[in-house]
Amino acid sequence: MAIATTAAAVLIALIAPPLLRRRRREQSLRRPLPGHWRELADRAVPLRARWPAEWRSRHEGLIRSFLDEKEFVGCNGLDVSEAARVTIAAQACLLLLGRPGSLYDELLAILLYPTAFWVEDEVHDEDGLVTRRRRALSGEAWDSRRIILSWEDIEESAALPSDGFNLVLHEFAHYLEAEGGGPARDVEAWSADLEAEFERFVDAVERDEETFLDPYAAEDESEFFAVATEEFYERPLDLRGEHPRLYALLGAFYGVDPAAWLSSPG
Repeated sequence: MAIATTAAAVLIALIAPPLLRRRRREQSLRRPLPGHWRELADRAVPLRARWPAEWRSRHEGLIRSFLDEKEFVGCNGLDVSEAARVTIAAQACLLLLGRPGSLYDELLAILLYPTAFWVEDEVHDEDGLVTRRRRALSGEAWDSRRIILSWEDIEESAALPSDGFNLVLHEFAHYLEAEGGGPARDVEAWSADLEAEFERFVDAVERDEETFLDPYAAEDESEFFAVATEEFYERPLDLRGEHPRLYALLGAFYGVDPAAWLSSPG
């Protein structure tokens, strides 16, 4: 009897937290945003003006759930404002609009610095020499539980929503890729096609050709994906014209077609 009771208690301990989280999330998804939050979301994601009502409603439910579940931590004396929280949530949840079932589930906290922040790490060269370096960064997907961002850079990118640069989209794209990127079907084929697009881009950069994507995207395949994600949402028509295959791959990953939003009447 004691063994059975213990086993039942362990089973409940394993099952209850996910069930409770799912129930709380379902409740959050149904709660409307306050009016001033909706205005902040509209400014953070101008594309919302092109969506049908049901998409706006889904996006707002994701924002509400994100804000209910994630902690925002101000660093270097920053007091995280309501505007900062809603802006970051609105842009991060844009990436989830066509990807049901995920809300960055392992992510616990967003660490927000007032400006770029310094990090120290080690670089290993081909000869095994280890060099310590200190770099100023605007953002970093630190691990599965934390993302670090610079509020100054977020504000600057929000002021220019069509310049192809968006720090939140970039770092949260890294997060989604680390979760195990690719669409639900044919993940291996999708990954192979993305790698081929990356290699073509690297070849162009090495030939000193002018490229639509920032040459920084040639750093590695992960940066290529994150930089392309910024363009996918900020300049979708241009990206589709310059890199139609890459655009299609991102459309398969995110489950949306931003170029169609901008092409549709009204």
